[in-house]
Amino acid sequence: MKTAMQQPAPPECRQACDRMQDYLDQTLPKRESLAVFLHVRECGACRVQLETLQALYARLGEMPPIEAPADFDARILAAVPYENYRAMAPLRSPRVPVLLEQESLPAWLRSRSVRLVGLFAAAAALTAAASGVAAGTAAWTVAGVGCLPELSVRLQNLTRRVYVATVHRSIPR
Repeated sequence: MKTAMQQPAPPECRQACDRMQDYLDQTLPKRESLAVFLHVRECGACRVQLETLQALYARLGEMPPIEAPADFDARILAAVPYENYRAMAPLRSPRVPVLLEQESLPAWLRSRSVRLVGLFAAAAALTAAASGVAAGTAAWTVAGVGCLPELSVRLQNLTRRVYVATVHRSIPR
């Protein structure tokens, strides 16, 4: 708990403290390790903290190893509630990728009115092309664009159902 007179640590000290464990484990990249080293060399408070941690780890390293009881593994495995885990299998349904969630398509594209207007435009364009009123390429383009919202929603639903069915079959029971 901080007292009224104690100031919060400067950003450099917080960063050095956040990296101190990795610095001692020698897992920091060279630049970060050098930054911690240079900061600790200049900052007395951080130097004291580093020395305290080094002393603690040295004392922990001097402790004799403790042998685990012979039946340690068996006792741990006996304590695992496998039956409870298996009973919860229906709750652990597979996650569907984000792209297959309905909300990944824009709301306007999913709206029933946009899908219906698109289908009507496609039907009108194909009718115009069949009767010779519109040019073939333009009519097919309008028809294709008109069908896109409905096709997008239906393809996403189909893909999601196939994905979930495939994943459910692959989960061991």
